[in-house]
Amino acid sequence: MDFKRLIDIRRSLRAYSSRPVERDKIERMLDAARWSPSCANRQPWRFVVVERDAPERPALEDALDAGNSWARRAPVLIVAGAVPSEGLVIESREYVLVDAGLALMSLIYSGADQGLLLHPMAGWKEAPLRAALGLPDSFAPLVVVAVGYKGNPEELDEVTRKKDENPSTRKPLPDIAFENRWGVPYPAKLSSSPAKVFETDIQLRFRDTDAMGHVNNATVVSYLEVGRIRFLVELFGAREVRDIPFIIAEVSCRYRTPIFLHDQVRIRMWITDISRSSYRFRYEIFDPNDGRIFVEAETVQVMYDYEAKRPIPLPSALLDVVREYAAE
Repeated sequence: MDFKRLIDIRRSLRAYSSRPVERDKIERMLDAARWSPSCANRQPWRFVVVERDAPERPALEDALDAGNSWARRAPVLIVAGAVPSEGLVIESREYVLVDAGLALMSLIYSGADQGLLLHPMAGWKEAPLRAALGLPDSFAPLVVVAVGYKGNPEELDEVTRKKDENPSTRKPLPDIAFENRWGVPYPAKLSSSPAKVFETDIQLRFRDTDAMGHVNNATVVSYLEVGRIRFLVELFGAREVRDIPFIIAEVSCRYRTPIFLHDQVRIRMWITDISRSSYRFRYEIFDPNDGRIFVEAETVQVMYDYEAKRPIPLPSALLDVVREYAAE
């Protein structure tokens, strides 16, 4: 997944599905953490993975604060921390916390990249947590991470649900980054995300599947076409083929997870790299129920005069629409 898009979709939501998390996904998360940067390569981080059926799980859940009771529904809880004695200290700077934070970020983004929902928590009691997992005194637990698939927000209590409904915000870049010296704001020029993202549902058909029972990879390319046509019909008013005078110059797909006939499928698309005669669509084909990403794709459209057999500039009307869905 494009890293900028990964940052955009990662949220610390609280509604979890009962669907189990595949162990290979957990292993990939841990491996991503294992390969994180570390001061002097000390690697002081440690993780304790507790699945729902583990005998230690009830005691671990009891260590959570009442406000985090929603995390009991998460199929997996991971206690992340570090061994302070293994971290490097330079002057008064203790790099064990930096190392642990880097590893935790790698773990979280690896999970999000695999379609998982991860929510790190600070609300828990240390003494019962230590007792529940048999943690040694040499280990400092720092955070408990709920891991699973996105669930139904309606199953949350009203107070918790309203927390998830709040928009995700961050301080402006000039408030946190300075140029050359403290207090001189670093100038922000890039748009943070597309002004708009177009989404539409994809209806699966039995004929889309192959002998393996999943949607054929070649068929997925036709789903991209469905998204493009709906985009142009709904937003540009295209009614005939002649209203869509472009050719596809490039198609690339990254197949992440097989699509099966029973899956609910939706396509999300936005625009990048606008030039005089062309623009690039970026797509995610995903499950709107649990957030799994099936396919990531890109196509390049070149406006084309079929009679003159040459590229032509983007029409101003289309260009206005394209810019609304563009990300820098």
